[in-house]
Amino acid sequence: MNMRFFKTIVYLILILGILYGVLRILASVGKPATTFSLTQASVITKIQALSRLETASFTIEKIIEGGVQGNVFQNILYGDKILLIAHADVVAGFDLSKLKVDDVVVSGKDLRIELSAPEILYSRLDNEQTKVYDRKLGLLTKGNSTLESQARASAEQSIRKAACDGGILKTAAVNGQKQFETMFASAGFNAIVVTIPEGICE
Repeated sequence: MNMRFFKTIVYLILILGILYGVLRILASVGKPATTFSLTQASVITKIQALSRLETASFTIEKIIEGGVQGNVFQNILYGDKILLIAHADVVAGFDLSKLKVDDVVVSGKDLRIELSAPEILYSRLDNEQTKVYDRKLGLLTKGNSTLESQARASAEQSIRKAACDGGILKTAAVNGQKQFETMFASAGFNAIVVTIPEGICE
């Protein structure tokens, strides 16, 4: 009885060993390999799928003063003056829908991309933090009902200019180049050259 039991155990061990080996072989054969499509068309599609790539964001606060002003007597009677503290975010980056076929060159695992110039994608006033600090009206006027709206529009334009003067487009270009190099290095490319023309604020 002991001998029969011993043989059964040995047979079970052999069978389990054979099954384990077969499973290892099947697993290695059936497991799909990780591959990347390195064609020009697939690269363009991947980039354009990003649509807009935001690579720099500046938060700026400015004091805007404006209104109707004259001499001292006119100000007392008809003056209308506003003092606005504006707080806004300015975001710059790339409009990737502008990418053309000629802008991407794939040679084996080498990649060259020529992007369009970085641009300000949008600027947005923070309504919660943008406030009228002071409003002074003359004795004989009810004031301009659109003065605050005008001040906000002027503030947004001034803040965009401040972001440009602060180098937001240069920051966007540097960050964009790093992001593209990292993204396509992870996709299997070895040599990646990203060319970005200088951005001009409008």
